[in-house]
Amino acid sequence: MSLQSSPEARAVRAGKNQALFRSVNERVEELVGGGNGFVQFVCECADEECHEQVSLSVAEYESVRRDATHFVVRPGHLVHDVERVVVAGERYFVVEKEGEAAQVALVADERP
Repeated sequence: MSLQSSPEARAVRAGKNQALFRSVNERVEELVGGGNGFVQFVCECADEECHEQVSLSVAEYESVRRDATHFVVRPGHLVHDVERVVVAGERYFVVEKEGEAAQVALVADERP
């Protein structure tokens, strides 16, 4: 993971990176519409080099998006000093940004 070293810089970088991946997933959701099957979303982890996908239904993704500080990540893609797991599933985890990273996520949220 190529995050900067100070805790504050690391939190800001993690928040910005995850907001970027979330923006990509917003476009994915627009393209697939509201089907009943699984969709391959981009892992919204803080690792800027991660290119893994996470399988969710549109309803599951919408559930995560109800809170601008929540992100969907693959199991094992947690950054302990800037987020905590709020849902641990078999296919994906939902993490909640904390502190500085949460503020970045709130500012970057595209939804009203």
